Amino acid sequence: MDILVVQHVEADPVGILGRYLEVRGAWLHTWLVPQRPTPPHGHYNGLIVLGGPMNAYEDNDFPHLPRVSDLIRTFHRQGKPVLGICLGAQLIARAFGSPVYRNEIPELGFTPLFPVAGADEPWLLDYPAGMPMMQWHFDTFDLPPGAKLLLTNEVCQNQAFRLSSNIYGLQFHPEVTPEIVMSWMAFKTEWIEAHYPQLFEQLREQLVSHWVRSAQFTEKLANAWYDQVVASAKTAPVSQQGAPQ
Repeated sequence: MDILVVQHVEADPVGILGRYLEVRGAWLHTWLVPQRPTPPHGHYNGLIVLGGPMNAYEDNDFPHLPRVSDLIRTFHRQGKPVLGICLGAQLIARAFGSPVYRNEIPELGFTPLFPVAGADEPWLLDYPAGMPMMQWHFDTFDLPPGAKLLLTNEVCQNQAFRLSSNIYGLQFHPEVTPEIVMSWMAFKTEWIEAHYPQLFEQLREQLVSHWVRSAQFTEKLANAWYDQVVASAKTAPVSQQGAPQ
């Protein structure tokens, strides 16, 4: 299965999520935006949109963002699975007409998440209420019309959602490794240093406490999403097979 990965910045790659997908047999084709203005041409069975430090509507500074929104809608029309992470989830919201805006409180580091009643996704079965996942975001979004909320917490309500049967948006970062998390310290701002002066030490402690369980969850997520990619490819109309994106 060929999967297109939209990577907005070098510091946020597909990480351990990509490793688990490759173990299952996925071929990942990464569009690293700083290196090329348009995605690579080809036939793709699924789409992953990763995170980044920009706002989902900063089109003047990041002109690729409308193109990514178009890609999301195209994959949706074709019934192909889409997975958006952090900025990727916000771009899904944008693609279907929902606003993206500043959250009242930023989330930096591992924060607890809680399944919503009725969230019966395979990758959420046995999810321990309050299990922390890695966060690094200042923005949030309204759910697209018809979307179902799956995970939440008190700081940022919309942590994970499903739209239709083939689109998932996650505000948190299941893809991270300890190396990726610690590299994000290069994105510290004066505001972060003033309000989170112990962030570096906190992240190191949190990784020791939470990353193994986070990675185990990511493996379950990757397997369930890849199963959906395979099932979607088997039922795709002949007219979509080989269609370039």
